[in-house]
Formats: sequence, C-alpha cells, structure tokens
Amino acid sequence: MKISLNWLKEYCNFSVSVNELAERMTMLGLEIESIEEPGKEIENVFVGKILDIQPHPQADKLVVCKTDIGKGEPLQIICGAKNMKVGDKVPTAIDGAILPGGFRITRRKMRGIESFGMMCSGAELKVEEDSEGLLILHPDAPLGEDIKKVLGLDDVIFEIEITPNRGDWASYIGLARELSAYYDIPITLPQIKFSEIEKTASSISSVTIDCPDFCPRYAGRVIQNVKIAPSPDWLARKLISAGQRPINNIVDITNFVLLETGHPLHAFDFDKLNENRIVVRLAKEGEQIRTLDGELRTLNTSQMVIADAIKPQALAGIMGGADSEVDDNTVNVFLESAYFDPVSIRRTARFHNLLTEAAQHFQRGADPEMVTWAIDRATSLIQELAGGKVLKGILDEYPKKIQRKNVKLRYERTKKRIGIEIDKDFQRTIILKLGFSVKEENEKEVDFIVPSWRHDVSLEEDLIEEIARFYGYDKIPNTLPKIRQSGAVFDTAFKKVNDIRTLLVHKGLTECYSWTFSNPEIMQQLNFPENYLNMVVLQNPLSKNLSTMRTSIIPDLLTTAQKNHLEDTISIFEIGPVFLPTEQNLLPDEPQKLGILLSGSANPRLWCYNDRKQFDFFDLKGIVEDILNELYIPYRVEKSDFPLFHPGQSMKITNQNEELGIVGKLNPKIAHELEINENTYISELNLNKILCVTPKKKIYKTISEFPSTSRDLAILVDRSLPVSEIFSSLKSVGEGMLQKIELFDVYTGEQVPHDKKSVALGFTFCSNEKTLTDNEIDSVMKEIISTLQKKFNAHIR
Repeated sequence: MKISLNWLKEYCNFSVSVNELAERMTMLGLEIESIEEPGKEIENVFVGKILDIQPHPQADKLVVCKTDIGKGEPLQIICGAKNMKVGDKVPTAIDGAILPGGFRITRRKMRGIESFGMMCSGAELKVEEDSEGLLILHPDAPLGEDIKKVLGLDDVIFEIEITPNRGDWASYIGLARELSAYYDIPITLPQIKFSEIEKTASSISSVTIDCPDFCPRYAGRVIQNVKIAPSPDWLARKLISAGQRPINNIVDITNFVLLETGHPLHAFDFDKLNENRIVVRLAKEGEQIRTLDGELRTLNTSQMVIADAIKPQALAGIMGGADSEVDDNTVNVFLESAYFDPVSIRRTARFHNLLTEAAQHFQRGADPEMVTWAIDRATSLIQELAGGKVLKGILDEYPKKIQRKNVKLRYERTKKRIGIEIDKDFQRTIILKLGFSVKEENEKEVDFIVPSWRHDVSLEEDLIEEIARFYGYDKIPNTLPKIRQSGAVFDTAFKKVNDIRTLLVHKGLTECYSWTFSNPEIMQQLNFPENYLNMVVLQNPLSKNLSTMRTSIIPDLLTTAQKNHLEDTISIFEIGPVFLPTEQNLLPDEPQKLGILLSGSANPRLWCYNDRKQFDFFDLKGIVEDILNELYIPYRVEKSDFPLFHPGQSMKITNQNEELGIVGKLNPKIAHELEINENTYISELNLNKILCVTPKKKIYKTISEFPSTSRDLAILVDRSLPVSEIFSSLKSVGEGMLQKIELFDVYTGEQVPHDKKSVALGFTFCSNEKTLTDNEIDSVMKEIISTLQKKFNAHIR
C-alpha cells in the first residue's frame, strides 16, 4: 500500500523526520518496503500560462508560444504538442531546469528560432505513464507556483506491507490512529457536511438481506441529479499518489473513501436497477453475471451477490456488474456501504480469481461500525463535487448486530509475558489511546471493550502485545529463557520416528516433503481401494486439484518419481500425516505414515559397477524388515491383493491380525501411464500402529566357544506357501541346537510341477556345551524333514 506523507498529516499532524517516522512505523509492526520522493529531482519548473501560439515559420509540426511564468517577461518556447490553447496553464521548465532522470533544460535554437525553456507533459514529469501532449493544469493553479507543490510532488511516498491480521492499517485513518496514540497527538477526522431534500430514500428504494450470516449489515443512500465529470486536481493527485488511475468523480470518490477509511464502497446507476431496489442474497446455481472487467461469470449457491428485483448486479464485496455501472450518462446513484463475512468473500474471490482492492479489505475484516460513516463521507463529497441531491435517510439494514468483545488485562500478567515491569498507568493509557474503552476495573486488572475495527484482539496476550509495541521492543532487554529440568520424556514416539529417519538416510534414501493436499481424481486413477477414497474435503481449497486432504503418501511419492523420471536411481521416503474422516464431522484422525519408493538402478553409476543391478522386491522388503527389527516389532508377512501393486509381488505386514503396512511392486500398467520406470517398488507403513505394538524382549545369548555345522536341504512345496510359515514351523525343532535358518534359493520352472516351487534352505547347528556329532545333527535333520512333510506335504529333492 502506498502512503502519501502529506495526505497522512491531514489526519495526524506530527512533526518528525522521514527517517524517524519510518523507524517508528517499523517498530510498531509496519514493514516499510520503500520510500520515494517523487519530486526530488525536479528543479525550476513552474506554472506557466500560454499567452500566444504562432506557427513556426521553418517547421510545420512546431509552434512558437509565449508563456508567462509570473516572473519577468514571457518566455518564448518552441513546442511540438497540439493539445494546448491560449489561456491554458502548463508546467513550464525554464533555462537550467532539471527534470526526472537528471535531464537538464537549456536555451537552444530550433530551426533558427531560440527557445528559452520547455513546456512539459505528464510523462516527462513522471506523473503519467504515457502522454499525448502537454499536461494541462487546472485553471485555478497559481501562476508562477513551483510545479512540485501544485502536483503534490513535494511529498514522500511510503510503500508499506500490511499484515493480514491488521486490516485496520490498510487506510489513512487506521495509520493515523496508531501514530496519534504513539505521538500523543489528537487525530483529526474530516467534517461531514451535506444537505438532504425532503423526499425520503425509503419512498423510492429499499434494501433486503436474505443471507444475514453472510451480510450482517448493508446500508445505502440515494443521490439524484449528479453530474458525471473528471475529478478535481486535488482528488486526482491523491489517487495517483496511491497508485490508482482517476476515472470520474463518482468512482474516484468511492476509491478515495476506501483509501481514507479502509471501507470499500460501490456506486450503482440507480436507474439501471430493476424496481430500484437492492436484495442481498446467495446466487442461484448456474446464475450468471458480467462483471466490470467484462468477464461473464457463472455462480453457485455458496456465492453472495447484490441483486436487484430480478438479477445479480454485483459480486458482493468483490466487483460490480457491468449492467449497473456508473457511466457518463448516469444521473441518479445508489451508494452502497456494507459489512460482509470475510470467509465468504475470500472463498468467492478465490473461486473467480478476482483479488480486487475491495475483496482484500473485506477478507481482512472491515469495520461494521464504519459502514454509515464511510457512506456519509462519500455522500458529502459527491454533493460537493458532483452537485447531487441527497434523499433523506439512510437505508441501513442490520439484522445480525455484531457484538464488541471484552478482553481482560491483568497487570501482573504483562510482567510475566514481557519479562519486565511496566507501569500500570502506562499499560492502561496505551490501550485507551488505541480506541479501547473500559468496562470495569480495579487495582489489579481492567476489562476492556475492544473497538470494532480491531478484529485481531481476542486474548489477553493480544493486549500485552499492544503494550510491548508501544513501550518499544528495542527497550526490552535480552534475557535467556528459564529451562525447566525434568526427567520426563514428552514424546516417546519422536525418538523412534527419528531413528527410522536416520536408518533410511544411512541406507542412501532421500527424505521428501509434500503438501498434505490431494486430488481425489488421481486417487481413483491409481485404483486405490474404496476406503482410501473417503477423504476430508476442504471448504476453501487452494485449487480444484488440491480439494481434499490425503489418505495416503503413495501418490506424493509417485508424483516425485514422475518429476525425476530422467534419474537412473530414485530412492526416496516421506514421513508425514494422512487425514481420515471421523463420524459426526469431528476433526479427522491424523495417523503418521511412512512411505518408501525405490525405482531404477540399485547401485550408482560408477566405473567399478559393470552390471547395473535394478531394484527388486526384496530390496524394499529388506529395508522394511530392517525398520521393524530395529524397533523389535514382532510381525508376520502375508500375501496382499492391494490393487495398486503387481498381483504376484505384493505383501502386507501384520501383527496379531492388525495390518501395519503394505509392500509391493507398482502395477506395470500404472507405471506405464505415469511414464515412470516399471521397476518401481513402494511401501507404506502406519507408524502409529507400529509404535503401539509391544516390542519383543531383547534376549542376549552367549557366543558359543564350540564350532558350528551347516546342512542344506531342498524341498518341493506348494507354490502359494509363504516361506515365513516354514520358518515358523521349525522354531521349536532341535532342542536349541538349530541356531539359524536361511533361504538361499527359490526355483520354479522345468522339472518342477507348475503348482510347486523348489525352496533351498540352509541350517546352522551349534551348542554352547559341546561339539555336536554327526549323529546328533542327523537326528535333528530327520525331525526337520518329518515336520515339513507332515505340515506342508513337502517332498525332498
């Protein structure tokens, strides 16, 4: 927002340097983006009056002018512009003048005739972007006056950044309140003066609010017989200083009052309103309106409109409609001032991609009590500048009155929060200067009534922040915080999750971070089961493609793989929440999940690797098992039919019939559609469930001082039999002599029936008491074979 120092001083006439003011506004919380002095480079340019214009005898496109600047004899100036006439007042640069950019004016001959200066355009003075001729000044501009004063260029322009919670700062009066409180200078508000005729506004118009939750207050005035014309110089200059383009007196007045008060207004052509009345309502599904930018917009039932008796005439709080626009033929005006719900305005503005000045003000929260003051201020200016007749009475509908909040301040609480002693009288005085009033008080505390423009104040800490701001953050000494010593562990899961993260990084994986928003259409395209498609829907999404909260991390990992599809090796993981709907529309469950994706080559592209091994199912399975073993989590591996995965390479991890996670190869069809490597393997683990499992007890065994012996065995079993079941069946065999079982080969193919597979197992035998004999080992091997034959109908190969 651009702020003119001269304009600001009209409301709070402080006398401080520009640098001191910038420093103070910064310390009060206003971020100064830049400071400009628009007339700093301009020298010796004055208001001149054209006395005579004659053709140049040697040039058809030039004229010879006599221009009076009120100092000595009129100047002879050669000019190529065509838009001026005798009697016009124009900016006149004399010999030795300097224009913006350091351009110096000197006397010189042009086609044989000497020119003693230059008459300037708006572009040459940097008050207009483009100019087709000279800048014609108002006839009342004082002859010989410095042009910087006439055009308001003897000013300082602050460009400030307004924080979203302080919508009251986005106006001159709002900033004046802050500076008035700090410098202890009274704020000066403009006087409102206008006369009303006997005819009442209610006799020819009315306001109806059908959606009070969206529009708690709406006010209107009817002004007849206005004259549409260009705005006077003072008004145009103020709009230009704020970076706005003057349009006409009516529109410029509404923009001026918005800058002054922070409260948006809108002017309708009264005669273009069907039945000359206003209805504030929600749009009908599919209803359309052509807005002032020329766009035809289709509405839905969540969007508020300002309608007449038949159709919408404005997108409430955002932009007016073309059908009721004020133009050069407008005679009667309906002036609008309202308070709209910020959430409703934000949602509609984002839906239509319309971030207008009005929408930004309403989104931050307007002042419901400023509704009538702002409309009366605009009415006063319209009568002054457009000669309108104001009908008696204001059409002010306020069906849902907004109650002002009370916030209690305890003086001792201020000391605890800020860390220093601040005088009670100072605390009370500062809050009162900021527009708060006292409801009740005693020696220890005071209950304040929050002013209507301070939507950001709702807690005692908000009041303490105000006290700290005005006391001065720079005066608060730096102190180290007190550390509370405690043996308690506040989040036992945090260390375990961090251990998982460290383990994966040590294995060469890269951690990713993704938005927790998702697209339900992508979930369907990836063939996720129905329970994953029950998603939390956002009321106000960033975009249509991010309209829900994610129920799985897998789509985010696949998106990352897509974006990095040119990489030979992708090994990534993400730890984060997913969002699961709950009954009765309560807050969703947010379990932490771990997603892992491996794709492409398993070893790096180095000279020492002749063969680039591709990731396989067992690489990912091994990583998942390492995580579970690191946490001492007991688990079982079972076959899974998760639709996203390859039917033959998919498993789920369980504990006591509770699913902890899934592991599998991405379905080749989906990999082809996503244009990523077909050798892509994905796992998703529910960390909440895993960390709730009672871990296995750590058992420490003495290392045997006797030698171990190994035996191998190949068996034929059913193709569908999980090897984990074989391992489980042999745990109790051998009375402690069987130390380890390893799977070193699985074969299907020739010489093996199609419904069977060959499994090769390695057994390690050892005793802590003696060296085992061949007979003892043979006895255990017979027990192993017998167990496998009885339980699995195994055949020895």
